[in-house]
Amino acid sequence: MPTRAAQASLLLGSLALLSARLFGLSELFVLGAGMILAPLLAVAIVRRPAVRPAVRCYTTPHHPREGDRIHIDLDVDSPRRSPAYLLSQFVDGRVVARTHVPSLAAGSHRRLSIDLDARERGAMVIGPTRFTLEDPLALARRMLLVDLRHRVLVHPRRVPTPAPSLRSTEGHLIDALRRARRLAPTDRDFRGIREYQRGDDVRRVNWKASAKRDSLLVNEYEPDGNVVLQVIVDDHGERHRGRTFDVAMRISASLIDMVPSSDVRAVMFIGDSVTNVGDPLAALDALAVATPHDRATPVASDSPDPTAVLARVVVTGRVDASLAATLESLTPTSGAAVVIAGEPIDVTVPRGWLSVSCPSLDDFERRWPDFVRTTGRGS
Repeated sequence: MPTRAAQASLLLGSLALLSARLFGLSELFVLGAGMILAPLLAVAIVRRPAVRPAVRCYTTPHHPREGDRIHIDLDVDSPRRSPAYLLSQFVDGRVVARTHVPSLAAGSHRRLSIDLDARERGAMVIGPTRFTLEDPLALARRMLLVDLRHRVLVHPRRVPTPAPSLRSTEGHLIDALRRARRLAPTDRDFRGIREYQRGDDVRRVNWKASAKRDSLLVNEYEPDGNVVLQVIVDDHGERHRGRTFDVAMRISASLIDMVPSSDVRAVMFIGDSVTNVGDPLAALDALAVATPHDRATPVASDSPDPTAVLARVVVTGRVDASLAATLESLTPTSGAAVVIAGEPIDVTVPRGWLSVSCPSLDDFERRWPDFVRTTGRGS
């Protein structure tokens, strides 16, 4: 297609021919004819058959998070000799880099590198790649598009968070989990029978064995056990204002991408989906593309391991009366629960729930150790 310079040349050439006809000046005729022929020749040059280079795209890191520097390598291969091109690389529909690619011999290869920042979580579409061919005078241009698109998910930014292990962490949540475990031990935790000691819970008295021995005997259980961590992400749009939704995604990602522990299993609920976090990548992918919705209430299912103690964590933007009623129904029968909100919590949360307000990820990193922090003991 003709460029603006070509259009200007055609206009000026036409005026020169008109002036030459009016005033009979041969110099103007030659000048006008040349200015008209030049764009036509330029169009003929760029319309010749041209090789469309092959492009391969590689990105690192493979699973970037917000704020990471993403490195893009473009491998350009030419099956036959190709002219010089201007390469334009698109990311998310906009050109992020332009560079000149010299003439390539048949079978030759060239690698180009681009660096850009992953500013926000979500899907980043790398591509297409556009090759622009121009004549030497830049009077005509032809574009060849390589519609290769590479999708990269930018995960939420997160901070190191220890798993709520009964064996290697302490804090408010761990204390509540241990209380729940003492009050509702499972058969798998049974270790034996011993003599009653002052301060023992009367609910642990083994009345059948006591009747035979004519003295009080109590059941003894293993002090520690497994934990199922349920991270429930509240994506109701009315409970998020400003940046609280993004903060909720970052806090949830920190809880999901926790320091591994052999006695903690994590499950995430967001909207209608459930993700078992043996490998947290699936959950992080879901958090990367999550958007607010008009759903009534967050949901959660029963623990997949009925013999484990349940740690239920709800991450939201604002605790309103509707959510408080939902928390009542989500109170675990054998476990403990925490609600983390991006705004100050003005509503009374149900009995048995811990609560904390974290307007930013930095606040979460500073305040969460009150609930779960490592003791330095191995699991």
